Amino acid sequence: MASIAAKPVHTTVQEIESLKSEPVPAIKDIPAFPDMTTWVNLKTLGAKGDGVTDDTKAIQAAIDRYDAIYVPQGWYRITETLKMKERTVLVGLNPVSTQLILHDNTEGFGSFGPPEPMVESSQGGNNILTGIGISTAASNPRAVGLKWTAGAGSYLNDVKFLGGHGNIARKRPGQGVLSNSSHVGNEQHWDTQYWSLWITNDGGGTFKNIWTANTFASAGAYVSNTSTPGRIYAMSVEHHVRNEVRFKNVSNWKVYALQLEEESKESANCQPLEIESCNNMVFANLYMFRVIRVSTPYPHAVRSWNNSKLEFLNVHNYSQTKYSSTVPLYDVNSGIEVRPWEFNRLVIDNPGPRPVSLQPGKVEQLAAGFEFADGVCHDSKGNVYFSESRARRIYKWASRTNTLSLVADFPWEPLSLGTDTRDNLLVVFKYVTKPGYLIDGQPETFPNPPDAAGTSFSGWGNSGFGTLVYAMNPDKPEETMHLLPKVPLEKVPEIAKTLNPSNRRRDSGDFLKVSTNPFKECWLGPDGVTIVPVVYDLARSNVLVEGYPGKPLYGVDEYLKRTFRFTVGAEGHLSEPRLFAEKGEFELGGRQRG
Repeated sequence: MASIAAKPVHTTVQEIESLKSEPVPAIKDIPAFPDMTTWVNLKTLGAKGDGVTDDTKAIQAAIDRYDAIYVPQGWYRITETLKMKERTVLVGLNPVSTQLILHDNTEGFGSFGPPEPMVESSQGGNNILTGIGISTAASNPRAVGLKWTAGAGSYLNDVKFLGGHGNIARKRPGQGVLSNSSHVGNEQHWDTQYWSLWITNDGGGTFKNIWTANTFASAGAYVSNTSTPGRIYAMSVEHHVRNEVRFKNVSNWKVYALQLEEESKESANCQPLEIESCNNMVFANLYMFRVIRVSTPYPHAVRSWNNSKLEFLNVHNYSQTKYSSTVPLYDVNSGIEVRPWEFNRLVIDNPGPRPVSLQPGKVEQLAAGFEFADGVCHDSKGNVYFSESRARRIYKWASRTNTLSLVADFPWEPLSLGTDTRDNLLVVFKYVTKPGYLIDGQPETFPNPPDAAGTSFSGWGNSGFGTLVYAMNPDKPEETMHLLPKVPLEKVPEIAKTLNPSNRRRDSGDFLKVSTNPFKECWLGPDGVTIVPVVYDLARSNVLVEGYPGKPLYGVDEYLKRTFRFTVGAEGHLSEPRLFAEKGEFELGGRQRG
């Protein structure tokens, strides 16, 4: 297929060119290792590798002092990020018997926050890491196994990321044969961590013989924001819940023999490969496989967004059952599907978005293919954001280009979205505590507030989680996401904008009372003048409706299907409710400022 829109054809291509001179010797992708006489043994430098002792300081001290370090057999527990120097080389025995590990609920990797790597390469350096396993354990939601920002000459080889169905566990004294359920691990921890391997910030190099199958991670590998040349040889990515591999803003990479495998128990709804805003890449011998136990269909093996100069060679979309991914490749913005399950060659070169005719008063479908799109909001430029809560994805529709992009897929469930006056994206999200995680010696708890009493949503065991708010620059989500402070309302000197629940399901009949309650606390946006009231109904609401002091605001009584008009006070409180319409469901739309 010469282009994404071309019809598949069978053809034989033969291109032979006579050499006019001897070929230039190929540059090796695998760098030379330091002479073994320069290696130092980590265990002679104080590291125990017994799986219990905190070896963080001993390992970091060795990295700071020596370039080439041999890491012998052992499980080395750490509690903080290990940071490699420009020429650090770490050589392990093999990735099963030599592992860097976390214990569950390690403080520096717990609670909410941006990604925290166990190991971080140098920026642009010539690092080598080989023969080492990396285990983030189950209950460490901020954990990234390895963050790689090293240069084009760096090398990552023979590394296994462990956890969940991809785990290799030690038998405890007296324990019998490990069952499959022991290998799978606790399902409540699946898909609750960041990516296992994160290559970003102009990271590159050679990545060979890597097995990343940690079910607790949100993806096996995420490559973002780099134009440094990179090569992948024989990487196997398996057993994730939502994503196997993502590429975003990547150019000058070659990917050879990438294998993606979906298991029945955890991966029935997993997106194998996501490629967005990438350029000048080759995917050769791409193998996408769903195991024989999978009994549900999945629409797309590859989702492509806004890409140019991508070449696919020898693509294999396969399952022993009839439930291979239905469409091997779907280009989101053009709407074009590549349907042959096996093809030899395909080129994607900026196919362009489908035509959209936007006219006032006319409803036009902009995009499709979402399981439950909600949380819709907009910024000052007319860009539209929305989310899929279960899939934990946040999308952006760009008004200037009429294209869709995937902003973030962090391991936190978005409930609703809004923007402040500076176009920062505010995300109301569900935060589920981790059993055994302590802050200052105390467990995290989120008891139901008094205003939860009037809705059955808070009953039947649906409690114990927190509803919190984080903010980010949607153009730099990983670098800027941070939890918003919860502050007393009286400490906010000026309020320019409020973000309120659009719909409240109050089956006790207290909708008006709860809507006009004078809340005492709020989350304060990065602009210092946008607030989100601390109210229980954020946990159930689909959308945030904007409010402006002195202007009207419309809210929906979801239970009785009514829409009311309120007035927004100077402190953001709602008052003067009046019935506006005997209809209303989840969401409201209207002109800015009422």
